[in-house]
Amino acid sequence: MNGPGPTGPAVDAQGAQDVLVHQALMYGSRHEYLLTAVPYLRAGRRAGDAVVVLVEPPVAAALRGQLGRETAAEIEFLDAAEWSRGPMHALASCHDRARADWWPRGRLRLLAEPVRRGRTPLETREWTRHDALLNVVFAGTPTMIMCAYDTAALPGDVLDAAARTHPELAGPDGPAAAARYTAPAEFCAECDAGPLPPPPAVAAHRSFATGGLPGLRTFLFTEAARLGLPEDRTLPFVLAVNEVATGIIRDGGGRGSLWVWAEDGELICDVADPARVLADRFLGYEPPGAKGHDAAMWAVRRLCHIVETRSGRQGTQVRMRVRIG
Repeated sequence: MNGPGPTGPAVDAQGAQDVLVHQALMYGSRHEYLLTAVPYLRAGRRAGDAVVVLVEPPVAAALRGQLGRETAAEIEFLDAAEWSRGPMHALASCHDRARADWWPRGRLRLLAEPVRRGRTPLETREWTRHDALLNVVFAGTPTMIMCAYDTAALPGDVLDAAARTHPELAGPDGPAAAARYTAPAEFCAECDAGPLPPPPAVAAHRSFATGGLPGLRTFLFTEAARLGLPEDRTLPFVLAVNEVATGIIRDGGGRGSLWVWAEDGELICDVADPARVLADRFLGYEPPGAKGHDAAMWAVRRLCHIVETRSGRQGTQVRMRVRIG
């Protein structure tokens, strides 16, 4: 596979290890934004980086106007709406493109501002986790990421999280260390501190064990159809649940239980393993590779909108969500 990745840090022409640079740009106006973003992008082009901008079209237009036609033509602009369907979709898609297209051309310099409007509290929490995970997934790679935050439009909890998930804060006078930066493992542990609400009484329930996966899959197809999941989303949902159940039979306690229900436009499935305790805070968030990261859970997270896990003395609970509408 071409290009450096988290399984093996690359070495640049000067013989130095590649180090991830991850910055938060807090701005209160479009003028403030451009004062920092435009020099950042121009510096990338002068350095020969693969420069990528992931923003909404009006912001892209403002950046192109400031950069000039010649410089803007050398930069790849992506529509943030296409990359903001879910935090894991964005994380995995960015990593895929980096390995396939961007790192082979040199250092990646990314300016990103995902669409943050209309998110549920759960989605907001998972997007803040996404910012923390960037420090893990892109560690040891030739990558610079500047994430933009509109302080006039975003709620305080989002801005507070940004100050804790980015090692540096960007500004027109250059970067500064983020005094409140929190290690990703600690931040993710805080995200998972509270228990998940129990399944509702109307949830369909089924137990499973060795030899029971074919019947389990039939049950899942039936419930997905009954609860209104479109056909094109049913197979990914069944595959995701089947992977988790397979892991319980193979690596966990050998038997488990699951519940399926619909709520707020999502099909939700809880899978419980009463005998397994997870030690990996980043299970399924790191791309599979030479370090032996879990390929199954990486796939599960990509197949679902959001996957939540809780693990402790009572065992492990995996909650998978897919959108119905």
